Amino acid sequence: MFCLMKKQWMQWIQYAFGYNRTEAKGFILLLMLLFTYLSIHLYVWLSPSKVSIALTQSQLNQNTALVSLIETAENPPNRFKSFEKKEEEAHPVVPMRLHSFDPNVASVEEFEELGMPQWLAKRIDRFKSKGGKFFKKEDLLKIYDFPEPLYQKLIPYITISAPQNDKFAKRSFILQEKTPKTPAKFDLNTVDTTRLIQLKGIGSKLAARIVKYRDILGNFVSTSQIREVYGLDSLVVEEILRYGYINNPQVRKINVNESSFEQMKHPYIKPYIAKAIVNFRNQHGKFQSIQDLKAIKLLTPDIIQKLEPYLAF
Repeated sequence: MFCLMKKQWMQWIQYAFGYNRTEAKGFILLLMLLFTYLSIHLYVWLSPSKVSIALTQSQLNQNTALVSLIETAENPPNRFKSFEKKEEEAHPVVPMRLHSFDPNVASVEEFEELGMPQWLAKRIDRFKSKGGKFFKKEDLLKIYDFPEPLYQKLIPYITISAPQNDKFAKRSFILQEKTPKTPAKFDLNTVDTTRLIQLKGIGSKLAARIVKYRDILGNFVSTSQIREVYGLDSLVVEEILRYGYINNPQVRKINVNESSFEQMKHPYIKPYIAKAIVNFRNQHGKFQSIQDLKAIKLLTPDIIQKLEPYLAF
């Protein structure tokens, strides 16, 4: 009985998916392994837990210690405050004396006279030593942890001299805008990856994928075929169609009367379609035109229309 069912299943799989006998056996084996895997996991999931939880005194002590560690992590001691306190004790606070200053030329001592703590004055000095510059008053707030109240107090006294060279002013925390170059138009069947990556949204991977699909396809016959490339969103497709065109395409054709199953490799010809074409040709003879392919039920009018430019008889 089992053998009869297995034979019927194999015949159905061969007919439905176009598999041969070996492929059908492998498919059935895969289904059996998948069923076994799911059954084991379902059994484990539905089985009642037999583990009993019993906390000993030592385990309770460990849990108490763990809670203490968590509370300590959530409320850590502020070591920075103690460090700052030691810094203040080691370096007495300089009396505040407000006066006009240029942060690009002021020294650490001058910053301290203006009411800045020594750590902040040194931080500004390090920023300037690495080539940093202030081009407007608000740039002071971009120094990490600069106190807002102190900044409000110093605003009337900040004087920043105009930079000697405009090209340095553009480096003040502001990205210089670049005028994008307009790409030139190109033929989709001859364009290379170097030209494609100049388009917005296309990197080296997408450019290589477009060229590879074109080679497998045997060249494009319509610009709309670019939508078939995997991974291209609508914005990228619009960008390609904006600059890409097709002029007198030289298409690589497949001779359906001479090609074997292995030679019918094409994005529009699935393995089961290739088998159907070869089997029909062996039974009824050579094809005379595209109209003869309509006798193969697996070939829908849409597939035939897409295949027509790539077939030879």
